[in-house]
Amino acid sequence: MNNNVKLNRWMVIAALLSAQTGYVLAQDQNGELQRLKQQLQDLEQKVRILERNKELETEASDAKAKTIPLVTLGAGGLNVSTADTNFLLKIRGYVQADSRAFVGNDEAVKGNDTFLLRRVRPIFEGVVARNFEYRLMFDFASGVTSATGNNGFLQDGYVNVHYWDEAQLQLGKMKEPVGLERLQSGANLLFIERGLPTYLVPNRDVGIQLHGKLWGNTLGYQIGYFNGVEDGGSADIETSDDGKDAAARLFLQPFDRTQIDPLKKLGVGIAVTHGSHEGALRNYGTAGQQTWFRWRTGTGATPSTANVLADGDTDRFAPQAYYYWGPFGIFGEYVISSHDVIRRPEVAPGSSRRASFDNRAWQIAGSYFITGEENSFGPVTPKRPFALGGGGWGAWEIAARIGQLEVDDDVFVDTDGVLGPDFATTASARKVRAWGVGLNWHLNRNVKASVNYLNTDFKGGSTAKGEVTAQDEDVILARVQLSF
Repeated sequence: MNNNVKLNRWMVIAALLSAQTGYVLAQDQNGELQRLKQQLQDLEQKVRILERNKELETEASDAKAKTIPLVTLGAGGLNVSTADTNFLLKIRGYVQADSRAFVGNDEAVKGNDTFLLRRVRPIFEGVVARNFEYRLMFDFASGVTSATGNNGFLQDGYVNVHYWDEAQLQLGKMKEPVGLERLQSGANLLFIERGLPTYLVPNRDVGIQLHGKLWGNTLGYQIGYFNGVEDGGSADIETSDDGKDAAARLFLQPFDRTQIDPLKKLGVGIAVTHGSHEGALRNYGTAGQQTWFRWRTGTGATPSTANVLADGDTDRFAPQAYYYWGPFGIFGEYVISSHDVIRRPEVAPGSSRRASFDNRAWQIAGSYFITGEENSFGPVTPKRPFALGGGGWGAWEIAARIGQLEVDDDVFVDTDGVLGPDFATTASARKVRAWGVGLNWHLNRNVKASVNYLNTDFKGGSTAKGEVTAQDEDVILARVQLSF
């Protein structure tokens, strides 16, 4: 019962008693005392009715509140949920507007200077019936096109069954759990373009995955079974064969639950995949999005127009690690990608060739926040967001990266001495080394501006005009990113 209602009731009763006590004593023989008692009883009954009505109103208000959706709009996007949070919808996304300028290269060799939309990604995610999470992410950027595998517009589309943090089941299209930088969100990248190891690991694929975290964040694991894609590839559907990929990843943060602050954000992991596939192989590119290695393709009846295809086992091995402490952060990874391939057509007895190749890549990248923010593999929030007229300058981050990708020497074997390598085009390089520096300005949680200078040099390949491997690639990349 409400304390104010109780107090008011007894104040009324006391006032009535005080006002009529003398009169009652004098007129008791006329039955006034009895009438006063009846009045008091009637008054108390009315107070009880008022109190009950108040309780009913409160109960109705509480019941109504349970049915009213909760709607919030802020830096994290638009969130709509039921009062009990059993159903939730989040609408967010990010847009990246880039410029790409090649410097110091021969006009006939370098790529085109351009402005472009690198990623335009609306994201819909949420919860259904408390334990069923979902995510849909599309991409409408200028570089996205439809393909046989329908791999362009739908980036993510999956359901995650989440009863326990330790064991969750994810089904649909998602990133295969292999490359460290590939698993990082495109909105949180240290550099504008991912490094060389990303060309050797799968991107997004359709399948099923068991995953979870044990002992807090101490040990994360992922075990999946997917259609299987080639290095750097994505697909919504398998169109080449019945083969599948098994993928597994373990990532350990051994000091996550300790009080040793300098080591709490140390993480080490390893990922592997195994599958058997037939079909087209993907080429390799640079930070400037130029292709420096191409497998032979063609439909002719001579070795020079042969078509090189995957035909057998595909295996990957990918150790990886990162370390963050205060404003400093560094991560690195190494990837071996092994493929069984065949060169077709067989234009003469024995002219069709089979081989197995091991291509390797590595990178190390690090950064430092000169404004003192806590560095992280995920998003970073500035201590003092940028504001005109004072208030803050946002977070400023300097970055550096070095890496290498080397193609197996056997790819470049020339058996006839005339037509060039049996499995690669004559313009393909054998190895690339890349290094770069960058500056990231996080104006606030939602706006980020970046500029990178990246150099790639080639070993082998063509010196003819019009070929990207004729000379080093020097490119300046710039980006403005809006995320919400």
